[in-house]
Amino acid sequence: MAGTVREGATERTRWILVFMVLLLVVISVVPWRRGTIYSGGADPVVVAKAVVGIVAFCCALVLHSTARITGSVGIRTLLLLAGIVLISTIGALPTGDTSAALVLSIRIVLIAATIVMIVRSAPPLVVLSALLAALGAVALVSAVTGAAQGLTGGRLSGGIPEMAPNVLAGLAAPPAIALASDIVRRGLKPTNAAGLVVMFAIVFATGSRTTLIVVIVGIILAFLCGRRIATSAAIMAIVAAPFLYMLLVFTDTVSQVLGRGQDVQQLSTLSSRTVAWDAVLATPFDSWAKWIGIGLAAKTVPVQERWRDQQVLDSSWVSIIAQAGIIGTLLLVIWIVITSVESLRRPGMRAIIAPLFVTLLIRSLTESGLIDSSATFLLFLTISLILEPGTMFPGRAKPALPYQLAAPLPIARRQTTHA
Repeated sequence: MAGTVREGATERTRWILVFMVLLLVVISVVPWRRGTIYSGGADPVVVAKAVVGIVAFCCALVLHSTARITGSVGIRTLLLLAGIVLISTIGALPTGDTSAALVLSIRIVLIAATIVMIVRSAPPLVVLSALLAALGAVALVSAVTGAAQGLTGGRLSGGIPEMAPNVLAGLAAPPAIALASDIVRRGLKPTNAAGLVVMFAIVFATGSRTTLIVVIVGIILAFLCGRRIATSAAIMAIVAAPFLYMLLVFTDTVSQVLGRGQDVQQLSTLSSRTVAWDAVLATPFDSWAKWIGIGLAAKTVPVQERWRDQQVLDSSWVSIIAQAGIIGTLLLVIWIVITSVESLRRPGMRAIIAPLFVTLLIRSLTESGLIDSSATFLLFLTISLILEPGTMFPGRAKPALPYQLAAPLPIARRQTTHA
């Protein structure tokens, strides 16, 4: 009994340490101010975020060096990431202004190195649940401080850290989906139910249409991917079905949220997103920019519009075409396909990772950040590393702990048989 208590305390301590390091990583990648795009140079905010990122990396090194048991990490994810970063960096050289691209490349490498150290230091479930908890914690603080400052145009924005509504919604979405998966797996409990309500409320208050759809899709996938559904979760779904039907049929709440006061023309262009997409896709095939991009610092594209001559690249796929060209995009496609297959081949992990990964891909169509110093990239990289066949962590799966978002996942390990 004493050994079991000590073992549980050790697991709880390890989770807390991983959570604290990942919290620093999340803080270092989320925006600290709205409406700014990094274009090189250094100011207090840039320096402060860099310091937090370096501190997170140092803490990950300490965590790895002091861990009683360490695992291994596969190399495929890192090779694909290195290829994309290298190609985009080379593409930035002809532009004559490579400082911003180099800084962003270094940030991504630093984030990757930090996550590798963490994945080697703890079991997959500990890392994933701690990351989701860190995303939720930052989203909650930012939402509460933003609500205290008031709504902007009827939408909830982040206060501390300061961030746009869509970014805040993107932070709250993964924890909401994971909590729904936890409810499906372990049943309805005060902690996961309250967490799901809070995270969903944050997404709804931001008015982010894509993220709201993503969360709903993720919750549905959580029910479909679960090998078995807890009785309380099934009862909750049955009770909620009539209320959802009345909300959809007899009220205009959904249309108001999705329309957000925009006309048909604005909705058909996805709030002018397609203007930037057309400009990027129109890059001539006989230019180097079409094949290797112009660097990770490319966040806007010149357009010929009546009221503006620049448009933000609000799509991860259009962004990677502009930043790393066709070659970098092909590497990302290969990366996505392989990770998708791996997420479906792991029955124990599929219940939580498949909904997260599918919804992450849906958001990547209309929001940037899949290959960037961002929370989206942080989640994508962590999932990819965890799913790699070469990623292993020795030891047996531990019993479910109060902070876990699902039942323990199978952990790849070598079996030793004693005669």
